[in-house]
Amino acid sequence: MPEHPELNFVPPRVQTDPVAEALELFPYALYIVGSRGSDNINGMMADWVMQVSFEPRLVLVSHERTATTLRNLQETRVFTVNVLNAVDIEIARKFAQPRAASKVQGRSENGAAIIYDKLRDVPYQPGALTQCPVLDAALGYIECEVESFSEAGDHVLAIGRVVGGETLRDGQPLISRDLGWSYAG
Repeated sequence: MPEHPELNFVPPRVQTDPVAEALELFPYALYIVGSRGSDNINGMMADWVMQVSFEPRLVLVSHERTATTLRNLQETRVFTVNVLNAVDIEIARKFAQPRAASKVQGRSENGAAIIYDKLRDVPYQPGALTQCPVLDAALGYIECEVESFSEAGDHVLAIGRVVGGETLRDGQPLISRDLGWSYAG
């Protein structure tokens, strides 16, 4: 008999929403979507990104309706998608906040007034074709021009035509499971 049997106890799995749990099994890479607007240059963490066409090369990015990046895309119609390296967890953390702290419910008045410069202390260059951020540490990136927007439930999909990009270094892409995060269900 073990000296402390309570330390060997494994609680039963609580199933709250079986569909959400199944969706959380989908592997999602984490990307930094770079954008620019008339009043900001921004980077947004996104995991709902995918190629949707070979010819022409089209990529889809899903945005919360209140995202600064969506507003920037609607204004300038250009963006970048940066592929993060699995070892760059600290870079990913810098982009976990929304630009406008007021988006997070429950913050104090002073806390909600904060506007985060998520690119501060993150080395990047403007993309040659879009002038949107290309992270120096990225494994690779693409530059896109917006072809269309589509309403999709509580998000807006931006489909971009790939106009440039390249692989910058070898490595494995960072996925949400590497951080223990989930944005599904």
